[in-house]
Amino acid sequence: MLAEAQTALGHTVAAACTTPGVFVEEVRNGVQVFRMPHETRFWAEDWPKHGKLERGWRKFTQQFNYRLSAHFGRVIDAFAPDIVHTHSMVDVSTTVWEAAAERNRPIIHTLRDYDLLCADASMWHDGGPCGMKCRVMTFAKVGRHRLTDGVAAVGQETLDIHRRAGFFDHLQPHLQRVIWNPAIVDGADDDYVRPTREGQPFTFGYLGRINEEKGVGTLINAARRLTPGPWQVIVAGKANNAIEPFLAQAQGLPISFPGFMDARSFFDGIDVMIAPSIWAEPLPRTILEAYAMGVPSIGARSGGIPDLIGSDNSDWLFTPGNDEQLAARMQHALDFGRARLPGKAAFQHVLQETQPRTVAERYLDFYSDVMAARLSRAA
Repeated sequence: MLAEAQTALGHTVAAACTTPGVFVEEVRNGVQVFRMPHETRFWAEDWPKHGKLERGWRKFTQQFNYRLSAHFGRVIDAFAPDIVHTHSMVDVSTTVWEAAAERNRPIIHTLRDYDLLCADASMWHDGGPCGMKCRVMTFAKVGRHRLTDGVAAVGQETLDIHRRAGFFDHLQPHLQRVIWNPAIVDGADDDYVRPTREGQPFTFGYLGRINEEKGVGTLINAARRLTPGPWQVIVAGKANNAIEPFLAQAQGLPISFPGFMDARSFFDGIDVMIAPSIWAEPLPRTILEAYAMGVPSIGARSGGIPDLIGSDNSDWLFTPGNDEQLAARMQHALDFGRARLPGKAAFQHVLQETQPRTVAERYLDFYSDVMAARLSRAA
């Protein structure tokens, strides 16, 4: 989406990615695409077919995937970019930074997860911190990050977590930025009008994976604290493992688990969305979808949630895992009443900053600053 937006602004853009097949070069929507052989022990989508030992060896050796960096060097030689911009390198070796540095190309990296720090890219291990496994699986990345000339993150906490770990400490503050993801929400066109919910129970909604780290248990416990009345909770999505513990936890409450729902149907049927994630989710797309549909969100102070809701917006934020605080926010929304809830107009600043054109322009400004800083150092 970013590459296409930059192309639409008149720039020549190429995108490189891995493939299970041979090296392929093509053009898609005006973007020159290079598909590079992944050069790992097996293709990422075949992960469930392999045992724990083989998966671990693949993850460890990926740090030294110089065959992939050779392919990337071929891409740079063919396209001759002014700047190299990498994104979430969960399945791409940071050796590609070496290929770019050897060719004297400025490098910007965007943090969309925690793959530089964590073997699972999530920094969530059943509630515990990263341990020896993560240090072993990522140690080669620690030195290579200093090859970058600029870093952006999709959320402030994601950037802060990396800085606290010692990453990107070689970069001046103006070369470290937060730039949100671009988002286009299907069904939320300019002519979209929310259906009236008059006569319906006040409805809170959750959309996403159903597990503990996403805060579903916190939401159920909070619902049990609410004053009885004409309200309900919809928990839409699929469980990572068993859903039965959550069904048992919600027994006796007006909480339904309809499974998968398309976004339009889900948001048309709720009044307030809940984003209760305990783990530091970098930038929850569900909040952007809710705002585009004119639905306010109550969220945990974790990851990129405060970025979107507003870090000083205490009526709509709560401490992660604190069901008492979440219940108070939900009760406040109930008492406030459906007619007085904020609508789409209140979220325009967020929606504007996540438009593809806006995000593309933010990055173009960043590229200019990074290249100017390089020239200044070389002078």
